[in-house]
Amino acid sequence: MEFPKLLVIRYFSETLGMKYIGESGWILLFEEGLNKVAVGVYFSEIYEEAEIYKRVGELLTKEVSKIYLAILPEATLFIDPRYFKNQGVGVVVVDPSRGLEGVEIKIFAKPRLTATTVADTNKFEILKSTMLEYINSQLKKLEETLYEKLKRYIDQRIEEVRRQTGGQPPRETQVTPGSVVENEWVRILRSRGKSGS
Repeated sequence: MEFPKLLVIRYFSETLGMKYIGESGWILLFEEGLNKVAVGVYFSEIYEEAEIYKRVGELLTKEVSKIYLAILPEATLFIDPRYFKNQGVGVVVVDPSRGLEGVEIKIFAKPRLTATTVADTNKFEILKSTMLEYINSQLKKLEETLYEKLKRYIDQRIEEVRRQTGGQPPRETQVTPGSVVENEWVRILRSRGKSGS
């Protein structure tokens, strides 16, 4: 049963673009970027349903990102798609009589959380909180600096105005309600508003 195994290796490396890194017993190991992928190769002339699920259980103990089980077409009768999908295990059916075109993924594997992924997530959370604290402290310093510069600028402008006016505050012009009412333009605009409506 070496030919179907070679087809699986060729399919995963050439078609899917994964790097073949070796095998451990009946399990082929690939790298997909930084993720490891395990493909359990179970080719037999006579399949037993219990043996299939025993091998899937063994695959689930591996510290990899994705898991596939490669089988011959005769074993598809023993495959429960719901179980494989719930476990995130992919199924690859290999028909050696059709060559490389006979290799087909029936169920795609889902990415799994491994211990290294959880550790990386914790490192990310620590880094995230540290960066947040640093950014907050820098923003606080920037806010204080801007406040001081703005305060100095306003104080300098007030001092310049005081020097120019001789220490007296500038006069404010007041608009009395009577002056607006007595304005000729206000009367003209009011008359136009009454005649236009």
